[in-house]
Amino acid sequence: MSETLKVPQTDQSHEQSEKYFSFQIKGWANFDPVNETLAKVAEGIEQGNGFLTLIEVLRVEDEVASIEDEEVRECFENLLAARRLIQNVNELPAKVKEELRAALQTKEEIVPKKTVMMVPGPSANEESGSRFKRWP
Repeated sequence: MSETLKVPQTDQSHEQSEKYFSFQIKGWANFDPVNETLAKVAEGIEQGNGFLTLIEVLRVEDEVASIEDEEVRECFENLLAARRLIQNVNELPAKVKEELRAALQTKEEIVPKKTVMMVPGPSANEESGSRFKRWP
């Protein structure tokens, strides 16, 4: 009697129907957002300390492979792979599960690939000019 190989079913319909948006946000705040996390900036705006004036979609891609920024594409690919792994974790060999658990329990700090870059801008007294922070 022959055995049937059990192949885990992966739900790729979600991956195929997902769109990827490149966007930029502009706004005003009565606090300096440059050294704040995105969450803190959003919290400040929600508390009435600022306003969004523009959310602009620059590009829309139907698949991860179409994203030109290699680091962004790799981040999305890693997220998709992690989601597939989570869906199929029970199908993994015991050794791989152990390695995965060990990796998740590691308390090493992960250094982001993109570092925050401060762009010199005008002094606090100058009204025009731009300063920005690039999030990792």
